[in-house]
Amino acid sequence: MLKDGVATVRRKRFSNLKKLVSHMISVSDLGRGKASKIIEEVANKKEHYIVIKNNKPQAVIIPIDQYDELMEAQEDLELLQLAIERTKNLKEENFISFEDILKEDGLSREELRKLAETVEIE
Repeated sequence: MLKDGVATVRRKRFSNLKKLVSHMISVSDLGRGKASKIIEEVANKKEHYIVIKNNKPQAVIIPIDQYDELMEAQEDLELLQLAIERTKNLKEENFISFEDILKEDGLSREELRKLAETVEIE
């Protein structure tokens, strides 16, 4: 039974490695006219390619929507790290309660809820 499990893991690893290798393309192949085909596969089939130069990975070609998601995730992470850093030095005496802010602006929670319902978020 253990041997079957090991064999399955090896097959998965080999399959993943085989898929990885099949999605590698050299810079010279891109220059030989394969770029158009690769870009079409990336755009239409959501494939990923690793660009190899001098036997070393140099770049990745991914669909634009995935690139946008990655950039958005990176920005979210940077904002989260900034927020965490800023909260490290907070002191409770510097806090202002939400209710105090509402009072300063002359609003009640109910008025705020009604105003929130009129806001359209895209």
